[in-house]
Amino acid sequence: MRFGFIALVAALAVTAPAFAQTAPQPAPAAQPQNPAQRFEAYATSEGYKKAIGQLAVMGATISAPECKEHKAVKRASITIYSAPQFADGVHPVAGLWLDRVLMDRCGKPGYQNILVQAIPGATPKAALKMPGQTFANPPMQDVVMRDIIGALAGKKCTDPAQIIPVDTVPGKESKARKIDQKGMLVDGVWKETWTLKACGKQVNATVDFTADGKGGMTHKVKL
Repeated sequence: MRFGFIALVAALAVTAPAFAQTAPQPAPAAQPQNPAQRFEAYATSEGYKKAIGQLAVMGATISAPECKEHKAVKRASITIYSAPQFADGVHPVAGLWLDRVLMDRCGKPGYQNILVQAIPGATPKAALKMPGQTFANPPMQDVVMRDIIGALAGKKCTDPAQIIPVDTVPGKESKARKIDQKGMLVDGVWKETWTLKACGKQVNATVDFTADGKGGMTHKVKL
């Protein structure tokens, strides 16, 4: 079975079913009332970690199919884009965050990133994003990948199903990245290397990022 960028995009809409079956059901009196405390309890619950781990393994299998055994080792970080909010139920009713998981790929470390969006009255939606340690936010990741796919088409790799994201590695910062108290990127110029398998060959794309001073960033792609 072939898994390319199209398959990865399809996976972005997958809701992790394990959230519904394995999420903890604490008694109301035992639930912390502070939203931050409730989210910490939620994100460290066995049910949540199992669901995230399953998606991380799925992503690692897409990125490195040559490895037959992928393991989720531990959470590397959580980046919160919109603070999780809770009502009476177990699952958050609002919030958006990125969960980065350290993986063991046949003895080699790697990272998988899962974007989680809370939905009122439903279990959260969990979506695979680019693997690795990119500093690009999820919308920018999609923009960069579209540009890379376009550039590869110019090199006669025109089947998106044969374009498989493998890794993203931050490189030199010619201007240090700065994050304000609200978690917004306000300054920085840096390079990243995005590795892909494209039409049977390994491709390393250099991506130059520049903070736009408004919380976003601009970019240039070189193959």
